[in-house]
Amino acid sequence: MKTKNRYVLLFLISLSSQITLAEGPIRSADQNQIEEQKILSLFVNGVNQHIDAFVIRKNQNLYIECQHLAANNVIVQNAEKNYADGRDYCLLDSQGMSYEIIEDQQVLNLKIAADRFPSNPTQNLKNRQYDLPSLGGFLNYSTYYQNTEHGDHFQTLAHLNLFWKNILFENSYLFGKQQHDFEHQRLNTSLSFDFPEKMSALKIGDTTSNYYKLTQPFYFAGISFGTHFTSYPNYTYWNTPSISGSALTQSSVDLIINGTQAYQAQINPGQYNLESNIGFSGLGEGQIIVTDILGNSTVQEIPIFIHQRLLKPKLNDYNISIGQLRYNYSTQEDDYRDWFGRLYFRRGLSPSTTLGTVLDYSEQLQSAGLLWSQYLYKVGLLEVNSAYSQVKDLDLKGYTVNSELSHHQQHYSFGMRHQYYSPEFRMLGLDDYRSSFLPEYESQFYLSKNNIPYLKNISLNYVEREYATNDQRDQKIFNLRNSQAFNKKLFGSFGLSYDVNSHKPWGFDLFLTYNFDDPKKTLSFSQNNENQSSLIFNQYAQKNTGLEYNIGLSKLNDDYSGHVSTRFKTNVGDLDLRYIHAHQAQQYSVSHTGSVVWLDNRLTLSKQIQDSFALIRVKDIKDLDILSNGISIGQTNHQGEIFSYHIYANTENHIYFDPNQLDIDTHINHSTYQFLPMHQRGYVIDFPVSDPQNMTNQDR
Repeated sequence: MKTKNRYVLLFLISLSSQITLAEGPIRSADQNQIEEQKILSLFVNGVNQHIDAFVIRKNQNLYIECQHLAANNVIVQNAEKNYADGRDYCLLDSQGMSYEIIEDQQVLNLKIAADRFPSNPTQNLKNRQYDLPSLGGFLNYSTYYQNTEHGDHFQTLAHLNLFWKNILFENSYLFGKQQHDFEHQRLNTSLSFDFPEKMSALKIGDTTSNYYKLTQPFYFAGISFGTHFTSYPNYTYWNTPSISGSALTQSSVDLIINGTQAYQAQINPGQYNLESNIGFSGLGEGQIIVTDILGNSTVQEIPIFIHQRLLKPKLNDYNISIGQLRYNYSTQEDDYRDWFGRLYFRRGLSPSTTLGTVLDYSEQLQSAGLLWSQYLYKVGLLEVNSAYSQVKDLDLKGYTVNSELSHHQQHYSFGMRHQYYSPEFRMLGLDDYRSSFLPEYESQFYLSKNNIPYLKNISLNYVEREYATNDQRDQKIFNLRNSQAFNKKLFGSFGLSYDVNSHKPWGFDLFLTYNFDDPKKTLSFSQNNENQSSLIFNQYAQKNTGLEYNIGLSKLNDDYSGHVSTRFKTNVGDLDLRYIHAHQAQQYSVSHTGSVVWLDNRLTLSKQIQDSFALIRVKDIKDLDILSNGISIGQTNHQGEIFSYHIYANTENHIYFDPNQLDIDTHINHSTYQFLPMHQRGYVIDFPVSDPQNMTNQDR
């Protein structure tokens, strides 16, 4: 799981195993009765989820599009729902859930009480039984064709995945035609063994090294084994606070952070020690409130600091890699060179201290690094990383030191980072150890503040790089940016930049977006100091199928250009068409993305597979509405089957339908299926249905 929404998943999933969305009352919403439609930035219990939520107001009630909850594994039990614009909307103002709208910031703060979250699943995730798939696979493909005045260009990228239980085979190939030349290139081949209960994996073949803040990632082929916590949204690996104490009677424990309830649990008499596993990040003031059955309360105030760089105490994060460095990845498929070995290890020593090391060895280069993450009381997170390297043949011995301090609170954040590279320092993956592209000094400072009267949100950033040689230009760049919502429909941002070492140091850019009453339509305008401007109209399709298009006009100095592009979204892939007219020249392009899926000994066309997927069968029952985590997948075909190309991996999923849609004489054992799938695996889900006329007495 690479960002598009990790904080969303980590916060919501870490608080709840799942709030089951039962078949709540469904009303049909007349479009003419909708009083208001808008797009708002979604916050949950005060934490920004980085999602634009679609909401409607009808009969003075506010509804949010159900997919915004289901996509983050939050499913509102017995929710009253409305249907509008071809989408399901869930009522917000219900028991245990309320909301607040901050109009000037276009923010929706959804408040979910702790009692709406069942017992926390994160502590038990390692002990959960994953569903292992049968033999299957899929072939993701992307084809692209372009016609310009210089000729034709055609390219196809094919990525083959074959899986069985915890084994995954991957192979990627690139085919292309430039003018009259046809080229093909193998990009990577690998075999993986996943161990989800241990949050680890073994990979054999082509892969990429991890990023450890000291060195640059590189391609290699070999063996890699280690943990990968970020792939498991249900697992909290960072330093969430522990709540401990004793109670004389059965009591409830509440954790309040910055005035917002973040956690609640019921405890029995005696000693207790609870792992809150909350999704809050940053510095705050916490209160632990213990209330017994008689209503007596005790309050304990504690400082709170939570950061994803601080591991839980006694938790180990590690990786061991052995193989050959790979060069010219995109142009040569067999350019493997030096053998190397790497050991990475980090351990949470305490809630405020995490230490680690990185050791690299090859015939030419050896290096050793130290990683230290430390919480400074009421100041923030301090990270100090250093490494020493030597290249024997060239007699190069160098080092690097990196220090970073970050401080994050509810309405502002700041940070500073400084790194020094000695001229002799080298790292794995460089083509030639004789020279280095690294700067001698690199510094960065940032400061951001929101909720400023009139100005709303302001951020300041400064970057400086100094090189030991004259081969590259030194940099000293200031950036100042302001962003805000002027009203319910108009959003804008304005930026100023100053480059000390440039002949034209000052720069600016302006960006405005207008949202129409129809949330699927937007108009965007941009302008910068290079006399470059553009105006683009966008029409979006909120569903997985439909038509999207945008029309744009651009101007650079006195030259005008325009483009028209459209996307046809279907269940068997997406087709993109684009036309550009610029400088008296024309350019056409066509692209198509999709997948061929092999599951249950049959082939199926689908959209590209990015996560898990499933073939769902309710034998011979056609036109049956199937839902996945509260979102409608569609209706079964005449064989009683439907294909879902997107199932959330490493997360409990609920597939179900309303049994009231079945004939009264139809017998069914269950209408809900719950399972925990692995990443990029396919599953067959059967709902056994039998005719009463064919049932035996034992079945009855």
